[in-house]
Amino acid sequence: MLLVGGSAAGTEMAQFYSGMGAQVTIVQRAGRLVDREDPRVGELAAQALSAAGVTVRTGVTPVSARTAGGTAVVSLDDGSQVETDVVILGAGRAPATGGFGLDTAGVTLTGRGGIAVDDRCRAGPGVWAAGDVTGISLFTHVATYQGRVVAGNILGRDRAATYEGIPRVVFADPEIAAVGLTAAQAAARGIATAAAEVSVADAADRSWTYERDPRGAVGLLADRDRGVLAGAWAVAPLASEWIHYAALAIRAQIPISVLLDQVAQYPTYTGAYLAALDQLGL
Repeated sequence: MLLVGGSAAGTEMAQFYSGMGAQVTIVQRAGRLVDREDPRVGELAAQALSAAGVTVRTGVTPVSARTAGGTAVVSLDDGSQVETDVVILGAGRAPATGGFGLDTAGVTLTGRGGIAVDDRCRAGPGVWAAGDVTGISLFTHVATYQGRVVAGNILGRDRAATYEGIPRVVFADPEIAAVGLTAAQAAARGIATAAAEVSVADAADRSWTYERDPRGAVGLLADRDRGVLAGAWAVAPLASEWIHYAALAIRAQIPISVLLDQVAQYPTYTGAYLAALDQLGL
């Protein structure tokens, strides 16, 4: 099986099909997997997939395909070839809004074809939009949130949508979760940062009491000047659950001094945040 695309969908499917017994190769045009996140996250994701038996090829793109004796042969732009029975495209998606005559309803489309909305999710006079069609953070939980905003505004409650602290998760093994800015995004905004990374197995004391295979890492990115978290990621079991600690801290702009004073249930993975916060040195 050849999977084209190494972001969330490709990574999840590669690990799933490998676990079901398929011989899987994943190719990603970018130089790393899950390239919307910090490079370290992509590195850990590649390590996990390789350990699961997946062949990971980054920095390459399919350019042509042909059949040879009942087998598909896909040529890559580095001159190599991959023989496969099945090709799955998981290279991303974009809103499908063409052909509906939306302009006649006063609706404007963005450059990628999404429906342009204001902070109330209003797309035009008497028109609202929520979910992937807006092109804003194409996640189910964001669509649900926008739906609540739309419903509130229709009922006259004047709700505004904000997108700070939206978690991003890849349901792989171990799970990959992130929130806020990457180091590159923070640098582009001129934010002075401090970063820390800790091993979950080392930082979450006695993790063997609730996880048979404690592994992975958690990383934090802080805004030095403001003393708050700017971003966070975790590659570890159940990371999708405990990323919300950092997500709320970023959304509510909770001072790092308050986070350091928080008492975490012992022993849980959340304790790893305290070790990482200590390492920030703020």
